Amino acid sequence: MVNGVDISAIGYDRGDLHAPVKILDFSDFGCPYCGAFARETYPVIEREYVRTGKVYFKYVPFIAGFPHGREATRAAECAAEQGRFWEMSDRLYATQAEWRGGTAVEAQMSALAGTIPLDSARFAACYRDRHTETRTARATALADELGVRVTPSFLVNDRPVQGALPVAEFRKVIDAALLVARTRR
Repeated sequence: MVNGVDISAIGYDRGDLHAPVKILDFSDFGCPYCGAFARETYPVIEREYVRTGKVYFKYVPFIAGFPHGREATRAAECAAEQGRFWEMSDRLYATQAEWRGGTAVEAQMSALAGTIPLDSARFAACYRDRHTETRTARATALADELGVRVTPSFLVNDRPVQGALPVAEFRKVIDAALLVARTRR
């Protein structure tokens, strides 16, 4: 629950739900700062905090209006239907500079889907019929309700943190949250 809103039906989780620190990441796949966070900072957080049971991490893809962010989110959501959200997310951020400025975005998303083990016909049907946009609309509405105005935006144990902080700064935020969690036990 975040501000009285059940968030279980949105986003994608990693880590132990009972970890002392919970991080919600509101990001738009088209946002270059979200891409920098995903490529540079998140892998360290996952290794040092998520895998060690200190942090539960929820990635919430929403639409903030960046070029081709909607199409990329649809591709990620369609990959998620086949249990491959994280693989598609990694591919989207790794190739972000290429598809953000592209014109044949559907073909680029299809090509990216082809680099991970997916049923290509099922992915294509999902991408075309756009049924995942309902889920994305819920995430976008929640981001609006929570006042998310900067991408990426995080809630670290319900404390807002804005922007793609460098690893050292994000460690400070997490370590402070861990310290507070320990003193409340």
